[in-house]
Amino acid sequence: MRHRSLRQQVTLLVGVLCFALVCIVAVGAAYIAQSRVRGIVMAHEAQQAAVIAKILDRGMFERYREARNLAAMPALKAIWTGEPANIRQTLEQIQASYPDYAWIGYVTPDGTVQAATQGMLEGQSVQARPWFQDGLKGPAVGDVHEAKLLAKLLGPAPNNEPFRFVDVAAPVRDDAGRIVGVIGVHLSWIWADETRQSILGNRYHEDGRSIWILSADGTMLLGPQIGSRPFPDEHLLSMRQAKAGAFEDVSGPEAMLTGFAVAEGYRDYPGLGWIVVSRQPDSIAFAATRGIVWMILGLGCAIAAIGLVCALIIARGVVRPLQTIIEAANRIGRDPAITQLPRVTGSLEIVQLSSALRSLLRRAGAAEQQVIATSSQHAKDVSTLRHLAETDALSGLLNRRGFSLLADDAFSLYRRYERPLAVLILDIDHFKTVNDTYGHVAGDTVIRSVGAALTKALRTSDKVARFGGEEFVVLVHEVDSGGIITVAQNLRRAVEALTIEHQDQRITVTISVGGAMARRSDEDVQEVIERADSALYRAKAAGRNRVVIDGMQIQLASAVA
Repeated sequence: MRHRSLRQQVTLLVGVLCFALVCIVAVGAAYIAQSRVRGIVMAHEAQQAAVIAKILDRGMFERYREARNLAAMPALKAIWTGEPANIRQTLEQIQASYPDYAWIGYVTPDGTVQAATQGMLEGQSVQARPWFQDGLKGPAVGDVHEAKLLAKLLGPAPNNEPFRFVDVAAPVRDDAGRIVGVIGVHLSWIWADETRQSILGNRYHEDGRSIWILSADGTMLLGPQIGSRPFPDEHLLSMRQAKAGAFEDVSGPEAMLTGFAVAEGYRDYPGLGWIVVSRQPDSIAFAATRGIVWMILGLGCAIAAIGLVCALIIARGVVRPLQTIIEAANRIGRDPAITQLPRVTGSLEIVQLSSALRSLLRRAGAAEQQVIATSSQHAKDVSTLRHLAETDALSGLLNRRGFSLLADDAFSLYRRYERPLAVLILDIDHFKTVNDTYGHVAGDTVIRSVGAALTKALRTSDKVARFGGEEFVVLVHEVDSGGIITVAQNLRRAVEALTIEHQDQRITVTISVGGAMARRSDEDVQEVIERADSALYRAKAAGRNRVVIDGMQIQLASAVA
């Protein structure tokens, strides 16, 4: 170093220092970015698995409830003991309302299929089938399996895989409580695959993302190599114990960020213990991170080059032009009148440095404006997505997610300040008849009209949401036990007085209302909703077009609130 010029020494030292700093910053940025991205992606995969598990559980709950209600419906008792043709017609109408029902049958207590959709398996014995044996004991759900007899009758599945089904069964009893038959439903497992595809879309083929569904014992039900066991027993045990979470799976040729959630059932549907697994390759998750690291390296190299130029100028003793630049640069940000560096004369290097710094300031200003514009657009996009996520697309009301956020906040205020709070659950009576008579488009019109009528009849402080199907829920603030009956009756009368016009047809409907007041003993708002839901069942059982508030007598349709 003693025999080198000052310019060479400064240039060499600055070059080494700049290169070292760029490497340190790039490595640090890569580590931080990958750590944060890994956490974000794993949380996303776990959340996605949990969402799918809830969708599966609630979908199975609906099928479980439909089979149970079908078997227990008083209006159908005469049909079950009637002609097979009438039973078949009823079953086919039910199948038409939900195409994923691959087969519905009515079986006599000796195991003979008396009537079924499309006449399939009629006259054959299913006495040895587990779903029939369990259905004699009570409402039951069976895990995914192949049905060879039905597969032959139904033909190949749309995805060219063997037909597989989930069984739902419920006993049919006469007025004396004796079992006179069993309703059996085979739900096509294609339903689960369609749910998966609706969430993944084309990404399943484009970037290696995948969603698996495993049985309670870890057998692959949906995914590659159906029937295999992708995880060892100890790993499955930890997943079932944790219920939900995420991990990095390094057992395959490529590391996979993996989230999981155990489907534990919903309400009185016990669940089958399915394990939903959502996976994403590390290479896809960290693609953006690698781009950021290369950008940092490029920017660091550019800054290092500028440092070398500055070092050369300083080493050559060009102090005065540099001092001019330094003084002007120091005033930028302090003196509003100074927004740009002055042009200086001198050596070519000084002129180039002056020009480069002025260009850098211009680029920095342009980049700052772009960042501000991007941040503003991002905020708007987030707001729009949040609104879409919390709004029911058909009725324009809050959906279950949006309602839950409001309800949790309202319950917290109730627990803190003891401000009265109540929940009403409303269900359109005989809504299936509307769909069967006028069509599903008319049914959608009815749902929108009922939602608008409920909104109009409520105070602005009360909130109404659509929970799905023909079910609505209302959050009522600042109301006592007498006032909640008044609110419920007002809503019931508003719908009863509603005349809905659809394609020259005039449709009228009624609603049944169940409600509950929040109590100090409630752990969360879900307990209030469950009591309101139970009250709704009592209103339905009492003849519909009724109001039932938990802990109070049934309010008849003609009662004056």
